[in-house]
Amino acid sequence: MRVPLWTQCLAAVSVCLLASGCVDDHGRGDMHAAVSECFFKYPFAKGTAYQRFNCIYQAHAHYGPEAMGAQYSLRLQVDLASLKVGQDVDSGTLTPEEGKTTLRWVTDKAYAQASQLQAWLAAHPQRN
Repeated sequence: MRVPLWTQCLAAVSVCLLASGCVDDHGRGDMHAAVSECFFKYPFAKGTAYQRFNCIYQAHAHYGPEAMGAQYSLRLQVDLASLKVGQDVDSGTLTPEEGKTTLRWVTDKAYAQASQLQAWLAAHPQRN
């Protein structure tokens, strides 16, 4: 099944905006372009899922915290979880649809935990 290009682009934009990366790329959009290329080059399907997430991970690691902003370490954690999901889709342990569901769960969970931590840190400022 071929996924329409517009849905792939929408997914790429969503990932970037949720990560608060791409928008902090000094206005160049280099990281966004690299991640978009990963979505274009490697469809989310059995046999290419791991390559897709490895490509995205490599782009994020290449441009680093300066391009990704405050959520850099969180984004890398999600990237590592995505690599595992990609392996599971490629091996047939998960169907692509199950993989998408798992990715949504992982991303939602990571951002919920990050939000809770930020709220706790705001409520408990450091004392010097």
